[in-house]
Amino acid sequence: MRNTGLFFFGMDYNVAYMNARNYTTLFRFRLARQCLLRSLGVVAGISFLVASARAELPEEIRKSLSKYNISESSVSAIVVPLDSGEAILSHRSTTPRNPASVMKLLTTYAALEILGPAHTWQTRFYIHGTLKNGVLDGDLVIKGGGDPYLVQEQFWLQLAALREMGIETIKGNLLIDNSSYDLPDHDRSEFDEQPTRLYNVGPSATMLNFNASRFRLHPKDGKVEVLLDPPVHNIVVNNRLKLVQGRCRGARSGWSVDVTQKQSKAHVVFSGQYKSKCGSYDLSRAVLDSDAYLYGVFTYLWGTLGGKFQGGYAGVEVKEDATPFYTGESKPLAEVINGANKYSNNLLARQLLLAIAYHYFGEGASIKDGVDSVHAWLNDKGLSLPGLVMENGSGLSRQISMSAAGLNQMLVHAANSLYHPEFMASFSLSGMDGTMKKRLEDLNLGGRARLKTGYVKGVRTLAGYLRADSGRDYAVVLFMTDARVNFSNGNIIQDEFIKWVLKAG
Repeated sequence: MRNTGLFFFGMDYNVAYMNARNYTTLFRFRLARQCLLRSLGVVAGISFLVASARAELPEEIRKSLSKYNISESSVSAIVVPLDSGEAILSHRSTTPRNPASVMKLLTTYAALEILGPAHTWQTRFYIHGTLKNGVLDGDLVIKGGGDPYLVQEQFWLQLAALREMGIETIKGNLLIDNSSYDLPDHDRSEFDEQPTRLYNVGPSATMLNFNASRFRLHPKDGKVEVLLDPPVHNIVVNNRLKLVQGRCRGARSGWSVDVTQKQSKAHVVFSGQYKSKCGSYDLSRAVLDSDAYLYGVFTYLWGTLGGKFQGGYAGVEVKEDATPFYTGESKPLAEVINGANKYSNNLLARQLLLAIAYHYFGEGASIKDGVDSVHAWLNDKGLSLPGLVMENGSGLSRQISMSAAGLNQMLVHAANSLYHPEFMASFSLSGMDGTMKKRLEDLNLGGRARLKTGYVKGVRTLAGYLRADSGRDYAVVLFMTDARVNFSNGNIIQDEFIKWVLKAG
């Protein structure tokens, strides 16, 4: 039965309990009632916060918007000093807009508060058959626990542990158990018809290496080599590239890649002309579904460890009372969220939302369970975030929304959290790392600008913490949603916003 103990306190729900079909129904009843009771108070609190703030955008920002013909009405901005909580700038800050990837701030902060920074995930290995003299006469079973950061190196260590425990030859198959999560079929092409892009990879309980295959294009001896890492047997590379002389006008110019997957095997065709002056170039793509990829990498790594395996793979569900042969443990959550925020990893954020769901609902947790859990947590903290629509936790969606004021309220709350240091450490440092690595380098801001950026077509967003020249710390949010907004002009406007805050008193 699902663990729903968190949700039973403070009120009498006997009537709802008698009518509810299960504990999940009861939880949703309680959540709806909480939202209704608190929404008026939260909206009133935000209104009070921004009522006395400057409503007009600073002149520098208005000029930048005008230059790119972007309407001021399509912009929401709010700047709140952490020492007073009263906004010094609030322009259309209560208007719900698409936050793009700054949605990850909500997901990661909720994960820190709910799961704790030391939270880890387990990948369990079972043997189905008999093990004698190094030979497993049967199947090896992997039950994923949703580890968001199970990369190739960590998986190698886990397989090495299996070898040390006596398994050398596996006569059966690799069986994969994804039952920790209840997930619908994921269409990687739905968002932007780019199904091999890593940001479109869907979550999985047994996600490995972000499902990424790296192809290195390397000019050598008058030809272009295409090297695959990891070199798995079920990805077939057809290299039709021709090396030509000439100026490099961008490493991606003049050639293309086409991918087709048939059952457990992917065929990747490189064709076109590659300029020798471009040197080596790395291209990372998701060309297999998650189970086929896991199978391919397992087969390769098991061989490098001296193991023998010639079987196939299939899905399975392990019995609840089964005893693991070996359990591998992940990195702690505090390290994992760095990838989600600093480098805007969509898959990490999706996996974190499911981890939250699993914490409350247990086996078979769903994306909806995760969204409902975040809403419940927000309400418990008095952070209803009016206008919040959450879909998958990553921000890669055109259906989501939140207000700048609501997000800023959460940032102020996080500044007083016991896990504030871990949360702050996950932000990109302007001019130093992450998505802000090459931004405002000339200002030498060091740790004064800790920011998260977001972008989808027609949306450019920014949120985080800034320390002004005066030494005062601010929580800042800037949302721009306009068809004329793009990545480049969005950066310029964001930079003007940052500079204005730095000069604030």
